[in-house]
Amino acid sequence: MYNYPHKLLKLINEISKLPGVGPKMAERIGLHIIKKEYEYIDNFSLVLQESKELTFCKECFNVSDFDLCPICADNDRDKALLCVVESAEEVITVERTGKFNGYYHVLQGLINPLNNMLPDNLRIRELLDRVKNKNGAIKEIILAFNHSVEGDATSLYISGLAKDSSAVMKISRLAKGLPTGSDIRYADEITLGQAIIERKEI
Repeated sequence: MYNYPHKLLKLINEISKLPGVGPKMAERIGLHIIKKEYEYIDNFSLVLQESKELTFCKECFNVSDFDLCPICADNDRDKALLCVVESAEEVITVERTGKFNGYYHVLQGLINPLNNMLPDNLRIRELLDRVKNKNGAIKEIILAFNHSVEGDATSLYISGLAKDSSAVMKISRLAKGLPTGSDIRYADEITLGQAIIERKEI
């Protein structure tokens, strides 16, 4: 039985490893790429190579070109506010609302034992150390997670640890203006902005 050439099958296989891309979609993308001019493929390859130069901010663990991301390097932001998010995508989403001017902490995931994502796999310890090292400068932690089982579990875990620590601060979570089970990275700016404004202490 005929199949695609081996090199095309390797390309399709690598594409299929991307999140949300199934076998049929990977096949279409692979065929689309090889139809392009050599210049496009060379440029695409170069961009992939350059992505190896990206790193994570040593302060907040957001994706960055440098050791310190532009947000952490900005001294004009509100040092009393720290917004904790799941990933770099949520940083961009919250920034687009224009309603938040504090700093961020990226956990790089949420607690999900079924997918082997335990607290030790996340940047939770670094979060607590960061708050402690700021010597009371952080007055509020905003937990900006999806209203989901994983988001709820992570919020409860972090708020429990924070309240057990010696640091006295307000811990809040985005208001449920966001639909339960929704993904905040797909929320419109108005809805997410309102959820930030109406956040509740937990």
